[in-house]
Amino acid sequence: MIKVVNVNKSFKGLKVLKNISFNVNKGEVISIIGPSGSGKSTLLRCISQLEEIDSGYIEVDNIPITKKGYKKIGIVFQNFNLFPHKTALENIIEAPIVVNKINKNKAVELGKELLSKVGLLDKQDYYPYQLSGGQKQRVAIARALAMEPEIMLFDEPTSALDPELVGEVLNVIKELAKQHMTMLIVTHEMKFAREVSDRVIFMDNGEIIEKGDSNKIFESPKHIRVKAFLSKMV
Repeated sequence: MIKVVNVNKSFKGLKVLKNISFNVNKGEVISIIGPSGSGKSTLLRCISQLEEIDSGYIEVDNIPITKKGYKKIGIVFQNFNLFPHKTALENIIEAPIVVNKINKNKAVELGKELLSKVGLLDKQDYYPYQLSGGQKQRVAIARALAMEPEIMLFDEPTSALDPELVGEVLNVIKELAKQHMTMLIVTHEMKFAREVSDRVIFMDNGEIIEKGDSNKIFESPKHIRVKAFLSKMV
């Protein structure tokens, strides 16, 4: 589903991604873990075409992402990025109507269905300022799903939330995993990463240090850097 080969990316001379290579199979959930500043978020931004890579290549469903217009990828950020002047439902239906040109009635039907899916149908007419952080993030997930993506990217979806609100967002992602949605998740929630992931990629200083089966990485990592990180985080 996703093929990343020898990808490099620099910002102002600082190499942020160094020869990154991995594959993601259809229906697979992969968590990308590692210390802050290791290039995890930049990697997601390159896959979603928000950043341009310097060298290497990325294919999604056998299509090079350099061919503009690939719309099968949804991305959810740390900070929700909802339109403050639109209700929860309006936030969700905006892109399907404007980008996908679907009928407004159909968009509303889809929006309500997705709000129900993330447990927020009763909040359809609420504005972002009336919602908790966890509720905003669930609306953001519903908004990404409204574009009917084949792949979902999550960039630390719980890092901006109060601890008691983290679970409600992780539960929505777990439900997507059960439905075999192809997902790449950058997260600092180690217990969640172990539970939801088929495989784990550990990044440090712009490189992939170790990758493999989720349970194996968490139970018996091979690389000393991964062992040290997990001993502090788990």
